[in-house]
Amino acid sequence: MIILNIIQLIFLALWTIFIVYICAPFLNYNGAWYITTHWWAGGCARILFSKIKIEGLENLDPKQHYVFMANHSSYFDIACLFYATKRRLHFIAKQELGKQFFTGYMLRKLQIIFIDRSNAQRSAASMRKAIETIQSGKDIAIFPEGTRTKTGKLGAFKKGGFKMAIQSQTPIVPVIIENSAKAWARNNITFRPTTVTVYFCPPIETNNLQESDTQALSERVREQFIRLA
Repeated sequence: MIILNIIQLIFLALWTIFIVYICAPFLNYNGAWYITTHWWAGGCARILFSKIKIEGLENLDPKQHYVFMANHSSYFDIACLFYATKRRLHFIAKQELGKQFFTGYMLRKLQIIFIDRSNAQRSAASMRKAIETIQSGKDIAIFPEGTRTKTGKLGAFKKGGFKMAIQSQTPIVPVIIENSAKAWARNNITFRPTTVTVYFCPPIETNNLQESDTQALSERVREQFIRLA
């Protein structure tokens, strides 16, 4: 199994390099999104010998944009969300990812929104950019826990994404991802054939909510994860 995992890790790296540095430089914004959602995400699942089961898509309006909020236990979560939605999910990601070899170029090409958690002023500027992105009719994706869980249990939610949804008056779609940490473990070198389920909950409206409702909105979203996870 160790040898197989090493081979899978090599193929994941080669597949990502092929998409990012061989294909993407010749593509525009639309093309980069297409190969990410249709090629890269599905390719990762095949390399891991895993399947992605999608539930709840009927809860989404193709003409409506949303703030997608998902639990986060594995790097595979990102590929699962791209594969399941086939949407242009503009993730809010930590600034460090924009500088990494495997992720940086493509994330910038996809216009992912980077946030500098060490600087409150730049962090606020990133959230304003996210609001502008939503208001232009695009989807935002965020992991409200802020990072991958170390225990497998749902972590504390950060408030920024909820404030953003309220300020832009955009519905929140809680997304429950199950078994992704079994397919791609947190140590990033252990992979197991698994069926990962991505479930889209009914949208939670933010119309007429104010910033003072942030905590209540956060708790309402968290209840969805706890009830259905």
